[in-house]
Amino acid sequence: MKLKHYIIGIVIIIIDQLTKFLMIGKSVSFIPGFLEFNYTENTGGAFGVGKGDFILIVSVIIIAVLVVFMMVDRANKSKGEGSFISNYIPCAMILAGSVSNLIDRLFRGFVVDFKLFDFPNFNIADIAIVVGILILIVMLIKELVSKKDEKREKIKKEEHK
Repeated sequence: MKLKHYIIGIVIIIIDQLTKFLMIGKSVSFIPGFLEFNYTENTGGAFGVGKGDFILIVSVIIIAVLVVFMMVDRANKSKGEGSFISNYIPCAMILAGSVSNLIDRLFRGFVVDFKLFDFPNFNIADIAIVVGILILIVMLIKELVSKKDEKREKIKKEEHK
């Protein structure tokens, strides 16, 4: 990972923790009845699924797997075999969101979330995780399409010989 990836991760953690700190025990109404953030305490996982120690263990496993994956990918990249994820920005987003929610679980016993409309509870860390995953999916699809196109071109060249 490069310095910019660490900076992205640190900024996500700081913004997430700051918004949670500012919202503890509060509700903020920007446009009454339309745009209101209500403080909630989430003892479960994403969207309130799962509970307690199980979620804590899963969080630690996800963080460890992501770190190992990035280390292996970096080693492969140095050999010229890096994967579609080699720019690490989505990994930094997912990792930072996971770490920030883990901080809440360890020090508060719950994750501070916000309720907006009838949307499931969320926070900045959750947004970073979801956006990071979506970027990974797009990158994976792009990589698969690119490889398919390369195979198609290779077959065309062989047919013209």
